[in-house]
Amino acid sequence: MADRAAEETGRGRDAERPREIPKPGWRDVLIRTWNEMGRDHVSMIAAGVGFYGLLALFPAIAAIISLWGLVFDPAAIESQIEQASGALPEQAAAIVEEQARSVAAGAGGVGLAAIGGLLLTLYSATKGVKSLIEGLNIIYDEEESRGFVRVNLVAFGLTLVLIVMMLAALGLIVVLPALLGVVGLGGTAETLIALLRVPLLALVAVLGLAILYRFAPSRASPRWRWISWGAVIATLLWVIGSIAFSVYVRNFGSYNETYGSIGAMIVLLMWFWLSAYIVLMGAELNSEIEHQTERDSTTGAWKPMGERGARAADTVGRAH
Repeated sequence: MADRAAEETGRGRDAERPREIPKPGWRDVLIRTWNEMGRDHVSMIAAGVGFYGLLALFPAIAAIISLWGLVFDPAAIESQIEQASGALPEQAAAIVEEQARSVAAGAGGVGLAAIGGLLLTLYSATKGVKSLIEGLNIIYDEEESRGFVRVNLVAFGLTLVLIVMMLAALGLIVVLPALLGVVGLGGTAETLIALLRVPLLALVAVLGLAILYRFAPSRASPRWRWISWGAVIATLLWVIGSIAFSVYVRNFGSYNETYGSIGAMIVLLMWFWLSAYIVLMGAELNSEIEHQTERDSTTGAWKPMGERGARAADTVGRAH
């Protein structure tokens, strides 16, 4: 018992928030996260999520531009989609940009196309979110206890929230220059937008991931402080990973030689896999951070360990 108590000392078992976990505790968290990534087959789950993400991409572009074209100039949102695709490898970005130009050229007064594209987008994106839900349940060691209707409503609701957040971010990037131009800032407006674009999209990504981590798993919801670390770190890793993957494809990859005309599509699918892998990695990190403390990390009134409705909150991870 004395050895056990000594082992647990200084590892953050009484932490009320992640920043109170000391260095030995963070070492435990990182080692467990690494080990659990293999046990939970995160790479395979990410492949399924990436596949559904690819299916949703092109209907999403069609729906966004078509809906935007009912009210505004489609070329405006087209240019923003092209700029946002700068995070993709060059070959993959070319596919997205070509699709955006094609849809924008035929947009305007195409209500049926917009509605059809939106429905297809929601279906494909909801399938992707459902695969993420399954993956997050595995990561959090939870069995899906919600009924068929409820889990589909959760997936659909999360899909709508993520789409609305992205539309709002892109819309703000498009509308803000016009508003600043009215004020008479001119070139200053363009500089401000250029500086704000990346932080704004990063903020949307962090908020979107935090919402996903909190509401997607079948468990009692964790407090925001216990999921924000994974959301922020996943966003940073996604930016770094996307840049590194682009450099690799540009300088070392031979996808076109190996896969021929579908090389660019393979690059795009690989990028979706990488993105999904990082999202799931952020969830795994959150799970192990929450697993480090004995304090109640769930929302609502305090409950003793074993009655909190979440395995990450009801058990404590081992020390290393």
